[in-house]
Amino acid sequence: MTDHWTVAACAAGLGAGIAAGAAHFAALRWNVRLFASGRVGFAFGAQVLRCVLTALVLVTLARAGSAALVAGMAGLLLARHAALRVVAVKR
Repeated sequence: MTDHWTVAACAAGLGAGIAAGAAHFAALRWNVRLFASGRVGFAFGAQVLRCVLTALVLVTLARAGSAALVAGMAGLLLARHAALRVVAVKR
C-alpha cells in the first residue's frame, strides 16, 4: 500500500514539474527571439539561466525522493507537450 508521503510527493512533484516546464518552454520561446534578433550575448545568458533554474527544480525534486522526481519529469514532459501543441496550432 502506498503511504500518504509518496502520494503527496508525487502530487507536489507533478505540480512543480508542470510549473517549471511551463516557465522553461515560455522562456525558450523568448530566448529564440533574442537569438534571432542578434542579441547573442544576452540570449546565451538567458539560456544558461533557464537551464540552471530547471536543473535546480529537478535537483530539489530528486532530494525529495524518486517518486517526486519521476512525477516532476512527467510534469515537465506534459508542459513540453502543451508548448508544442501551442506552436503547432499557430502555424
